[in-house]
Amino acid sequence: MKNFLIGIKSIITISKEKNKKPILKIIKEFLNVWWIHKEFPIHYFSRFLYRRDFVDYKNFIPTKKYYKLVFSNKIQNPSYAGILQNKLFFGFMCERNLIAAPRLTSYNIDNNFYLDGKKNKIKSNSELVSFFEKVFHSLDLTRVIVKEMDTKGGKGIFVILKKSLQEQIHEIGHLLLSGSFIHQDFINQHPEINKIYKHSINTLRFDICVDNEGSNHLLGSGMRFGADGSLIDNRSQGGLFVPIDDSNGSLLGKGYSQMGFGANEFVKHPTTDFEFKGFKIPCYNEAKRLAMNMSELIPNRIVGWDIAITPNGPIVVEGNHDSNITMTEIPYGGYLKHPVVQQLLKSL
Repeated sequence: MKNFLIGIKSIITISKEKNKKPILKIIKEFLNVWWIHKEFPIHYFSRFLYRRDFVDYKNFIPTKKYYKLVFSNKIQNPSYAGILQNKLFFGFMCERNLIAAPRLTSYNIDNNFYLDGKKNKIKSNSELVSFFEKVFHSLDLTRVIVKEMDTKGGKGIFVILKKSLQEQIHEIGHLLLSGSFIHQDFINQHPEINKIYKHSINTLRFDICVDNEGSNHLLGSGMRFGADGSLIDNRSQGGLFVPIDDSNGSLLGKGYSQMGFGANEFVKHPTTDFEFKGFKIPCYNEAKRLAMNMSELIPNRIVGWDIAITPNGPIVVEGNHDSNITMTEIPYGGYLKHPVVQQLLKSL
């Protein structure tokens, strides 16, 4: 029933689409992939395969195969997935291996807050204010970013500013005291990327697969941007995704928002009017190398690495064992024909 409702909503969105294929062609292709994969083809909508740009519509991973890939124990190593899923474990691993990543300033598990190897039992907002005042003072910071340890999709993320500390703790203190969060240095973004959109850290996504022989392969890459003042670049929070031409590290001509946010298509950033096509991403090759090195360190069969570009080069923000590889399918033309993805599917 859920899939059916998604399909109905998608059809309404498609009816307003100007760049769609002829309706009879859409119906024919839709029924064709339904027959081929023996499942209601949600991916025909969510991957925008009804648009004129998408010719090889048969080559995109259908929903059931996608979920098998990202959730199968034959693909996902529970130990590696556990490190990636828990932001605290991942932060410790980066520190231990001298990986370029945001510094872990402190963290908390419920009302136990940890700073400089010491536990602080905090029971009130006033004590919480004092704790973060100590963090700001001891590390000479003006802001920190706090993230829930085991959430994804851009949820549970807050930026705490020194200048408005009391007001913010009044608003979110109860969430911090009853949850588990890591606290990190705020990332300073490369000025060239700030020209596109400065309110969020706009991360590169590198989807990397490990083949049967243990070698790493880049499936595809793209860049995510926040919009409309949002601090979050995730598409599930209203952001957009722009595919990358890996041969030269440049943005391709169009960006996309999720079906749930209008399935919009952008040639320019909707907030700043910055034109995407041809923008050369600073330090792209270095960022890709960092992602590939991370998959050497954590060789899960599929990982989507989020890399931020700072004025001093790329840093790894996080790795996603359940990466939405359907984003980076667009520049490749569908992953069903990718030899490593074929290996993985055969192993299921």
